[in-house]
Amino acid sequence: MATTRSPILILVGLVAAAFVPLAAMWAVVGDVELLAYFLGFAVYFLVFHVAVPGHVYFDSRARGSNSVLAWTALSFLLPVVGAAVYFLVGQRRLGEPAG
Repeated sequence: MATTRSPILILVGLVAAAFVPLAAMWAVVGDVELLAYFLGFAVYFLVFHVAVPGHVYFDSRARGSNSVLAWTALSFLLPVVGAAVYFLVGQRRLGEPAG
């Protein structure tokens, strides 16, 4: 059973907060150029603010990182830079000493 701390519910809420106003705007205006903008933003958001932080979250959790949420938040807020920093600095193989 999902709780309010469930990452899936939080993700669904964030996606709804991002896409519902855009969908309403497109429905009111009904312009094809605006639909292209909406779809482009949807692809950008789903890739860089859902898939990339999701991968960072699951990867850092699988590696036993103590900073799973910090890495995930960094890769969500700064998608390209945060993920690059994680993959260059934050990844640590299980059993390897830190630092």
